[in-house]
Amino acid sequence: MTVGMVVAVVAAGATTRTRRGPAVTQSRAADPLLADAMALALGATPEQLAAVAAEMAGTGDVGWVPYLVDMTRIFRVEGSVRRFGAALESLTGVLVPDDPRDVYTTYGTWMYDHDVVPVAGYRRWKATMYGIVGPEFVPLLESVDDPRLAAELQWGGVRRGGIAELNAPPVIPVSAAGYMIDTELTFGATVAGESRAYPHRILDRHELANDVLGGEPVALVDCTLCRTGVLYSRRVGGQVLDFETSGLLLNSNKIMVDRQTDSLWVQLTGEAIAGPLQGVVLDRFPLTVTRWGAWRAEHPDSSVVAIPTGIPSDYPPGAPYRNYFEAPELWFPAASVPDVFAAKERMGTVELDGAFLAVSVSALAQAGPQVLGVGGASVLAVPTPAGIRFYGDARPGDAEVLVESSDGAAVLSDGTARPRVLDGQSFWFAWYAAHPDTAWWPQAGQG
Repeated sequence: MTVGMVVAVVAAGATTRTRRGPAVTQSRAADPLLADAMALALGATPEQLAAVAAEMAGTGDVGWVPYLVDMTRIFRVEGSVRRFGAALESLTGVLVPDDPRDVYTTYGTWMYDHDVVPVAGYRRWKATMYGIVGPEFVPLLESVDDPRLAAELQWGGVRRGGIAELNAPPVIPVSAAGYMIDTELTFGATVAGESRAYPHRILDRHELANDVLGGEPVALVDCTLCRTGVLYSRRVGGQVLDFETSGLLLNSNKIMVDRQTDSLWVQLTGEAIAGPLQGVVLDRFPLTVTRWGAWRAEHPDSSVVAIPTGIPSDYPPGAPYRNYFEAPELWFPAASVPDVFAAKERMGTVELDGAFLAVSVSALAQAGPQVLGVGGASVLAVPTPAGIRFYGDARPGDAEVLVESSDGAAVLSDGTARPRVLDGQSFWFAWYAAHPDTAWWPQAGQG
């Protein structure tokens, strides 16, 4: 079976469509059943596909790299992965990693870094390959205009809706959440005067909540791979969208999909990258990462998202992705970033008038409050027990006279205040991939 024959088989298997569970633990384990199903569906055995991989390598055309990366992702059988790795080494000049589990991330990252243009026919190939995992991927990937973007979109290990989102989640008064621990993390939001806590122990397992807060339809989207939460408006034009997990990733960042139009949205930026709403950017509301005890003290009258099952032991405190957070490597490919910080360094992030800044949480905790530049403006960055808060209209010397801060403003010793600005938190690799023109602190010799 030749390269052309494989592409033809895939194209013939594609369908044309009109666009119209519980916590999931990511796994890098091999799945022989899935590999066998893929081989049968494509009309080729793993051995035949390995021969095709060698033929792709023999062309010397790096446009075959996206095809091979997809094969490496779907065929998780070690022997096949090693053969695909040999072909990828031939095309890229990058040595095959010793651990076959690293082949996918190594060459997927190379593909990101080199802006590879796939050989013609790629989008149909991608849609069909992923369509065997779940037929819902076919129309989603066929809606992606740019084949390079299609190559960068990766399967996150679940099908569409495979991580069950929360819809109109039940809430209880803060005073009724006696099972919560003061030191555990929670997201906190205030919209139009109404405040609500979204505990990490719940959101980290569902990753998305379609809610209404202060009369506004909102979506809290929590990307556990990036360690970042963002609160978006669900209003676009004259309609209200409902979001769910798409099953796809971009730069190891969650891609969500709306049920109304099937458009694909980047979690970290709120931009639709494919579908009828492509190019639209969602409006964003302030969101705080804080400790439960601090939130309860600052917002005693707020509500809190209740444990969906009503049984606290079903949602124990602590992150279900703790092992991932503590390990240095990523599970999925992402563009390389400057090595000024570790890929998973926790960063406080802020955008002002199109300028971006990322601040190391650990460095600021050691150095204390800082006045920092963001484009042509200045912000006051203040460490908190859960991260960083940023305040605008900062003046030189503010860091030395800061005596009190709250969600709403930073109060200085002379009684003047600095307003809170729209900020967030993220792992370094994810923030930089989404905002490659970002500034960062500390620079060499600072902090």
